[in-house]
Amino acid sequence: MTRAHHTEKVAIATGSRINPPRNATLCTICLLSWAVPFPLTAQAPVVELPAEDVALSADFEDVFRVGGGGDDWALFTSVTSLAFDAAGNLHITDVGPDLGDVMRIVVVDSLGGLVTDFGRAGEGPGEFRVATSAVTFRDGTMVVADYGHKAYHVFRPGGELDRMVRFPSELDQEVSGARICLLRAAAGETLLGYPKRTVTFHEGETPEGGVFASIQQREGPRVLERLSIDGNPVRVDEIVRAWVPAGAEQASQVPAFTPKLLFDALPDSGFVFSDSTGYAIRFANSDGTIVRVVTRPIEARTVTEEIREHYRELRVAEVERRFADYPPELMDQMREIMNYDDMLSNARSYPVQGEIPVIDDLGTTWTGSVWVRRTPEDGYPWEDHVAGSVLSGLAFSTSPAPASAIDVISADGRYVGTFSPQSGAMMFAAFGPNGSVAYVEKDEFDVPAVVVKRLPPEVR
Repeated sequence: MTRAHHTEKVAIATGSRINPPRNATLCTICLLSWAVPFPLTAQAPVVELPAEDVALSADFEDVFRVGGGGDDWALFTSVTSLAFDAAGNLHITDVGPDLGDVMRIVVVDSLGGLVTDFGRAGEGPGEFRVATSAVTFRDGTMVVADYGHKAYHVFRPGGELDRMVRFPSELDQEVSGARICLLRAAAGETLLGYPKRTVTFHEGETPEGGVFASIQQREGPRVLERLSIDGNPVRVDEIVRAWVPAGAEQASQVPAFTPKLLFDALPDSGFVFSDSTGYAIRFANSDGTIVRVVTRPIEARTVTEEIREHYRELRVAEVERRFADYPPELMDQMREIMNYDDMLSNARSYPVQGEIPVIDDLGTTWTGSVWVRRTPEDGYPWEDHVAGSVLSGLAFSTSPAPASAIDVISADGRYVGTFSPQSGAMMFAAFGPNGSVAYVEKDEFDVPAVVVKRLPPEVR
């Protein structure tokens, strides 16, 4: 990649002119900026971590497992979000076989015993219409985005409804659609949100008198927002405008290998995020002011024509696999309904970015350490991380990610070490107090269970 291209990315990220350096310190920062597309100022020191990995052991203590049968409350169908509170209780959301089914919330204590469970379908306050996951604050308060009610349900610890808070007024007017946000609990009754996608529904009649329905999706802006739920409707403030690859906002479909906008909350009301192809983790205050940028000298891979064609072949194979699941007598009908030929043509010519991003996922622990999952050295970014969580509205994808290295960075930006791809470590769905972590595991019949383990002190 040329220096001019990197300069363009910095200008996009900062929205300002790039001035020549005035001293040696600024020269060093400017040299780093050629490789890292983010705003760099005197208030945002760059901390370069060592290049060589230091191995960490993934010998995690087993705590408990819940699900897979037994009591009725412990029979889960599709676990869509997990979160701990400060008392060590684990909040589990579960949705039936279809995403239109009612969601329920199950809360278990630090030993896996039932504390409470609730959730039912309905039109009234506290009753769900179109809800798929919950966000939990440290005190146990739960927030559920309900796209049917166009409002957030706010539940007190224990499951009693406190209030409903309407979606922002401009969204309330959008009768035929939904603005899908990825949400994280922050401090002070606020949520961090990424408006990843807008989904619009269209209905009408065919010339033959039948009824048709279609769904149109478009990418949302690459911004992070703070949603304050202490008023009604919710107040939304944009706090970060992330880097946008050249031409991405005008593209009809997001090219493969476009860097993800990854983020998570920190315990002091700040947050971390990553939006570039290079290795760059930005630590920010609650208002979006960058206070530290942590980098590692790990280069993004250049996409060759061989990689591009191999990736497209994988997309073609996935289209063919999906249709192979239909009974032979329905095959032709489904191919016509779902525009099979167009889907194949799209897969064969799918746009692909010129670099494979280094960072594939990130999350923060209860004490503010950052876990960074890197893209597999010989593989591609985990696309289901985005497709699984956004298309369905889930808080995370329950499909297993490919094995890859996971770096651990302390809350003050120091490198702790790396779990190797062979270690068995994973990006957990929830981090809790005293090193508690939780994830979803499925058996041979695809029945989910929730597993809780405990991390050693050095990686909490």
